[in-house]
Amino acid sequence: MSELRPDWLRDARGSTPTQRWSYAADAPLADLQFARESGEILIADTSGGLYLLDRLGRLQSLIRLAETPSRVALSDDGEAAVVVLNERTIGWFERPLQLAWMRELPDAILGVAMAPFGTHVAVGLADGTNAIYTSANKQLCKFESVRPLRHLRFLVTEPELVAAAEYGYLARFDLRGEVAWSQTLWSTIGDLAVTGDGKFNYLAGYAHGIQVFNGGGTPTGSWVLEGTASLVSTTFRKDGLAAATLERHLARLGADGSLRWLATAPDDVQALRIFPLGESLICGFRGGRVVRLDEAV
Repeated sequence: MSELRPDWLRDARGSTPTQRWSYAADAPLADLQFARESGEILIADTSGGLYLLDRLGRLQSLIRLAETPSRVALSDDGEAAVVVLNERTIGWFERPLQLAWMRELPDAILGVAMAPFGTHVAVGLADGTNAIYTSANKQLCKFESVRPLRHLRFLVTEPELVAAAEYGYLARFDLRGEVAWSQTLWSTIGDLAVTGDGKFNYLAGYAHGIQVFNGGGTPTGSWVLEGTASLVSTTFRKDGLAAATLERHLARLGADGSLRWLATAPDDVQALRIFPLGESLICGFRGGRVVRLDEAV
């Protein structure tokens, strides 16, 4: 369990946010996901713990898995979740964290994403093979990408997803695996964030900062951060971003990339999710602590 200094936001620059609540998992953080509609948070830790919190940080459900989870995905309504176990297995869970089915895949799973209303899950494998499965454990499609896909995000307004490789590739796919557009990249990617309608796509490009692409995949600019950009999260529309760096900088940016506030986190930031309208964000630290930060009014 990781403890945070109660005054860690005191020296933040700009409109300092308020720490609304804090929750500590029993072991270091493995992954975290946020349900944009219900406001729930799904946490996985390295001891096999799987926690479901409500938007006020209260524990709703907790189970202990025999295997160590590495990645999780959560529907926007919080009704369905997928957990990656033992690198090659996905487990589909339904509220309240009840296992519905499991499927073993032929290679290591690099990325996973859940459709907004829990109808489908997309997985990217280390060999460059990708697949989409239904909630009933039926394979909808299988397709290959020029590079293995690590970051996958479903759109809300269209039955499509945007995905990026760790290096060199960004693309948008439909649910048949057909490419709508693709873009060659020249940087390593730490994270991908996409607005609900897919009109704005953001990449945390480490030394290249936050890279911005429009809905057709055309690069439109980049925003430089104080440090090495590793995580990024966007609001539902183009209302702003949250970002984190390897140097433990935590930033809130406006829609134009302007800095609203900047804080130095007390631990490595491993997961970052901003609320759909940007009024709050969820930050998960490597040691297992998860906090909600509310924007200054």
